[in-house]
Amino acid sequence: MNRLSAGIAVLLLWGCAAPGPLAPVASAPAEAPADACKAEVARLNALLEAETAERQRLMRAASRREEALRRQLDAMKSIERGILDRDEGKRSEAR
Repeated sequence: MNRLSAGIAVLLLWGCAAPGPLAPVASAPAEAPADACKAEVARLNALLEAETAERQRLMRAASRREEALRRQLDAMKSIERGILDRDEGKRSEAR
């Protein structure tokens, strides 16, 4: 979850549980019932799960790309070693 989502979640939950900023100080605070925030919490949980799943999908894709590039690099190094060995063999035959 990115920081923006976390900040938004905190603000929304705080706003849901606390009286509004314009509430009179002298009056007793009107507390929100426990069920009042359930829908918002459920929505935020769903959003968090979606973001987490997307991040995991992106990480798996990046890992696959990294592994493919590593294999390709290893293959290129092998080809390079083969070429260098062949050139070295030709040089020693020429002497």
